[in-house]
Amino acid sequence: MHEERNGQTALSRRIGLCLTDQSLAPQVRNALRNLGYALIDLDSESDEQATNARVWLVDEERIDELPSLQSRPELQVALVCESDPLRAEPPEDERVFSRVARPARLTTVYETLQTVLEGTPRRLPRVSTELSARCIRDQNRSMGAVLSLSEGGCLLRSDERFERGAQIDLQFALPQFGMVDAHAECRYAQGQDLGLAFADANAETRQTIASYVTARLASA
Repeated sequence: MHEERNGQTALSRRIGLCLTDQSLAPQVRNALRNLGYALIDLDSESDEQATNARVWLVDEERIDELPSLQSRPELQVALVCESDPLRAEPPEDERVFSRVARPARLTTVYETLQTVLEGTPRRLPRVSTELSARCIRDQNRSMGAVLSLSEGGCLLRSDERFERGAQIDLQFALPQFGMVDAHAECRYAQGQDLGLAFADANAETRQTIASYVTARLASA
């Protein structure tokens, strides 16, 4: 899922962890592992192994446990904090490149890691699916299949032809999570496959999809 670039190896995707029990939302650790990140926990790994991690996810309560700026100036730190990251004071440690709110959701952590590790970062994690979907456009109704899904959109295979920019109401069931009703816009169309972006999805719908994606990745 994360391709090598410029000679990078799996070593570049080692993520150091210095967290508390409240730092991450449920299942985020397992989901990150199944996305291809090697997690090195300061609490369970040797100091030598921990030094192999260049990027760290650190709770603000434990920032003082990291090596000093003078000894490891190259570290890049994403700080998990209690306060609103947008309103927080500038960090004293200049290695902090991002802040995320506690408990950090997979979507937020994934986007943060992608921006610093990947040449072509993705904003949202996605999973492959085989979900039947009902497509509603004006008075027309048709069936399709959701082939991949993220909080922001999906890949839909449909017998009906849609052009780019088409507005579609989509209904599909997420096993163990319930029905999703989402308004979507067609961003690209190639044969029977449509790339859809969810438009104006409410917070509850996005949270339902995000929880489903996290659970699927965590159990992969």
